[in-house]
Amino acid sequence: MNLLLRHSPSIPVVIPPAYGLERVGFETYTADGPISYWNAYVAITQMGGQGSFSDPRIGLTVSQTPDLVTPKLAALFAYQRGLAAPPPPPGSFDEAAAQRGQAVFNDPALGLGRCSRCHMAPVYTDVLSGPNPQVPVVHTAAEIGADTEYPLRSATGGYRTTPLRALWQHAPYFHDGRAADLMAVVNHYDSHFMLGLSAQQKDDLVEFLKSL
Repeated sequence: MNLLLRHSPSIPVVIPPAYGLERVGFETYTADGPISYWNAYVAITQMGGQGSFSDPRIGLTVSQTPDLVTPKLAALFAYQRGLAAPPPPPGSFDEAAAQRGQAVFNDPALGLGRCSRCHMAPVYTDVLSGPNPQVPVVHTAAEIGADTEYPLRSATGGYRTTPLRALWQHAPYFHDGRAADLMAVVNHYDSHFMLGLSAQQKDDLVEFLKSL
């Protein structure tokens, strides 16, 4: 099930999966912080939980005593990081097509999908690929053809590359749910990056994404 968080005045945001987070880092859409940052922000500023949250980068400070939220964050973080991404159901994708799609995904020399430049296996994100692991790698909205308004409310001003594990389970896609299925995602990037993928390559790439 995909839940929606009303982040007024912007449109609703699809809450990302709470599994497959091991070794991802900076799990929020805009890489503002680890999953505990998101948990604290939502619990205290959106759901009325009694606690303290402060991020001077966005000019937000909430201080309440006693803080009943912060002491729970470490255990919740450990639990969420331990949730494995569910494997695709047997027969849910075409294995031969997925193998061809993996070549489209991984082989920049062929000038095809070039997906792996940012979606780096095994975690399928480049958010920790910079010289300083404490500073997330993010991409501008213009760079990836994404909504320009949402990151303006964030601390980083950009988007982290979304991990791709268990994609089969959590449509719709992108932070605002504007891609109804994986083909819509592929079509978006094919158009934005002018990849020139054939219909067969698109189909194969979708099958590979369904296999993750």
